[in-house]
This record gives sequence, C-alpha cells and structure tokens, in this order.
Amino acid sequence: MQTKKILSWLGILLFSLATPLIVLFLSEQESFLQNVFLFILLFIMVSTILILLCPMINGPIVEKLGQKWLYYPFLAFLLIFPLSNWVFIENFFQYSKLLWGTFALWYVVPVVIMTLPTLFMKLDRIRPLFFICGVIILAIGFDNRNTNILLSGFNDIGYIFNSLWVSALLLVIISIQYDDFLGFFNWEIQSKKFILPLTILLCVGVVILPIGLLTGFIVWAPMWDGVGMLIVTFLGIWFTIALPEELIARGVVQHQLMKFSRDNVKKFEILQITVVILISSFIFGVSHWNNTTADFVWIYIGLATVAGIGFGWCWQKSGLFSSMLLHTSIDFVWAMCFGG
Repeated sequence: MQTKKILSWLGILLFSLATPLIVLFLSEQESFLQNVFLFILLFIMVSTILILLCPMINGPIVEKLGQKWLYYPFLAFLLIFPLSNWVFIENFFQYSKLLWGTFALWYVVPVVIMTLPTLFMKLDRIRPLFFICGVIILAIGFDNRNTNILLSGFNDIGYIFNSLWVSALLLVIISIQYDDFLGFFNWEIQSKKFILPLTILLCVGVVILPIGLLTGFIVWAPMWDGVGMLIVTFLGIWFTIALPEELIARGVVQHQLMKFSRDNVKKFEILQITVVILISSFIFGVSHWNNTTADFVWIYIGLATVAGIGFGWCWQKSGLFSSMLLHTSIDFVWAMCFGG
C-alpha cells in the first residue's frame, strides 16, 4: 500500500510538471517571466486536480480540507492567485474595471454561492439549489469564453487555463460537501469503468453518426498527424473538455438533482434516476447552442443531449472516470475522424 502511495505521488508530480511544459511548448510566451508564472499556475491547478482524484491519496487530503481553517484559505488562494498574470497586461488600469467585473461576476459570485452552505448549516436542506445556481453562472462564463480576458497577461492560453481553473475550484468546493465524493470522483482503475463507457460508446454512435452524417452536421475528414498528436489530443480533450464539462453537468447538476429527488421522494428510484438523467442531459445539450452555426443549432442540441444521456448513465453507475472516458472518446473520434 505504501509503495502504491509513493508511486501515486510520483506520478502526480511528473504529470504536473509535464503538463505545463507541453502547454508552454505549444504556446510559448513573450518573456521568460511569463513562462515561469504560467508554469507555476498550471502546476498548481493540475496537481490540485490530480491529488483530489487519485484514489490512493485523496482520502486523507479531503479529510484535511474538512478543517475550515485550511479549506477557506486554500480555496481563496486557488481563486485569486491566477490573477497574478495581470502584471503582464499592458495598460492594465485602462482595462481594470472590466477585469475586476468579469472576475467578480463569473468566478467570485458562483464560488461564494456554492460555499455558502458550509457557512450556514440552515442552508443545508437547499444545498442543491445553491450548487446548481452557482455552477450555471460558472459554466456560462466559462463556456461563452467570457473569462478568457482574465488570462490576458498570457498569450493564447485563456480556454486551456480556465478549464483547469474551473475544474480545480469545483473539486475543492465539493470535496468536503459531498458525503459520497470519494465514491463518485475517484479515478480508480476498474474493468467496469472501461467496459461500460465503451459499450455505451457503440450504442450512442449508432444514433449520433447516422443523424450527424445525413444532416451534414458531421463530415468525414480524418486528421491523423502521428501518434504523438493523437496522445496530446486525447489528453487535451480529457483535461480541458471532458473534465470541466463532466464536473459541471454530472458532478454538480445531475448529482444535486439526484440528491434533491432522493431527499424528497422516497419511492420510484429507477424513475427518479431516469428523469434526472434526462433533465441534466437536456441542460447539457442546450449548453451547446452557441458552439455551431445557426443551421445546426437544434441538431447539435439534440445530439449533445443523446450523448449526455450516455454520460449521465456512466456517471450514475461508475462515477466521474467512466463518464469522462465516454465523453473523451466521443470527442476524440469526432476530432480525429470528422474534423470536430
């Protein structure tokens, strides 16, 4: 057991060091100091995510975060420290109101909303309402790229960093508020966590591919640029698309709708699960309305909803790892074979 823990910490360290190096290689900054700052910020976000998801070590970490004197300062640090990139923004004072307003609206407000139940126990009964409202605000800012301006001190890094920033914040926020956090959010390697998403991938593909091809929404356009690019693309989708979207849509919306349903309706569990998955999947589908042209909006919403049902079922049965694997696989096939 001790050996596995040591290997887990070593793996987290190596991956947390490698990720910023890859990002810096793909989007080199203008100055050495910018590279250093970006490296540090990416290292913090990636290591936070991995530590909270690694099954060998996240238990004791979550227990320590349960101590409020550590939880709130660390959450505040994650929230505020990325703003250090503003020192590289030319004419900062000219844009300061826009920057502070964007940060307050799309980051501070949702984080405060989602942490309020930890401050006032009377709010615990309506915790799902706070979580869903908070995460919707966070998702709107992130999905619409409204928050990219917050990373203006760096070159072409807004979406990548924001995806990691949102993921790290959400994991920290919910880590001490979900009784079943370790059950749903562990990236524990089990055969069922591979078999289920790959099975659903085939089922979803039977629905999505014919509709997408017949409507012209997707077109055969393979983009295979070598093994290295395939690996980078898969990992990029895993961490910057599947992770934040699954945390938002399944980790918060579906999870909290299910909690609210079970707290208030004691019967018909299978019906509850079905209805909740359908609702959260439709919300997920609608969130894609601005990711395509006007001609394909409803097709994209429909197909994303169908995919969301698959993601939701994976989440309900096997947790975050499975829903992320299915999500990444679909987006990876789309990107590699259909130029998505």
